[in-house]
Amino acid sequence: MAGFGEWMRRGSLVFCLVATGGVLTGCDDDDYDRDPPPGLGTLVVDNFTGTRVRVYIEGERVANVGSDEHRYYDLEPGIYRIALDGSDTDRSWAGDVDILEGRRTVMEVHSYSADYREYDVRMFFD
Repeated sequence: MAGFGEWMRRGSLVFCLVATGGVLTGCDDDDYDRDPPPGLGTLVVDNFTGTRVRVYIEGERVANVGSDEHRYYDLEPGIYRIALDGSDTDRSWAGDVDILEGRRTVMEVHSYSADYREYDVRMFFD
């Protein structure tokens, strides 16, 4: 049975290995590393569903977001009406979204388990 000193030495070794791994791989879990252009904000649509999502900004169709991908849309600061529509499903979502100058507005799109016609959308500023 190892004594207290041996236990501390092993614990310190494990801590050093974990800390070194964190430094080498980076501790920042920032998936959205693209900064908005000067004077603009960026909408990030992150698609966590199994199908492609069609994106509409102010009623105009823009580039789709593939399954398990994200896409950036640079916009003037303001409030925009955003609509999402499943290309291979009946799912959809629509709402007003704030775009802030110099910030990313992230929309995480998930399949909503309670209703096959709706997306579950989580929004936050990054």
